[in-house]
Amino acid sequence: MKIAEELLILAREHHLSLSLGNKAVNTAKSKNIANIKVLCLEIAQTFGSSFQAHFETEEVTIFAPLKQKSATLNILCEQLTKEHQQLYQMAIALKDKHELLAEFGTLLKAHTRAEDRDLFPNINLLSKAQRQAIKTSSEKHLPVTKL
Repeated sequence: MKIAEELLILAREHHLSLSLGNKAVNTAKSKNIANIKVLCLEIAQTFGSSFQAHFETEEVTIFAPLKQKSATLNILCEQLTKEHQQLYQMAIALKDKHELLAEFGTLLKAHTRAEDRDLFPNINLLSKAQRQAIKTSSEKHLPVTKL
């Protein structure tokens, strides 16, 4: 499926999100305690600031207007918002709870895929101005960087 122009920046950041999710799952599976601790600390220290603008752009410019379009989209957007909060909380908890690394990675991957597969195809329900707001907000925020 072709990605709407307004979503290109977010879609690129989703690629980094999926990469981080895979890295978290694979590092946890490796059972290499030193690598697990390093990645957990890195996520705990940087995830919130790295993903804050991305999450805010999604919540304000995509979730809020799409919630109004149908009960199904409202439920999906509410779930995705809750997952943003879960990801923030888990990222902070990783500093002391390394056993959460695989769960964090799994949630991050599932969350990102849900946005890509279930939410983003509905972008055509938004007005031209609403779609432009997504692009404008995405262009203003500092991009998610690879962890």
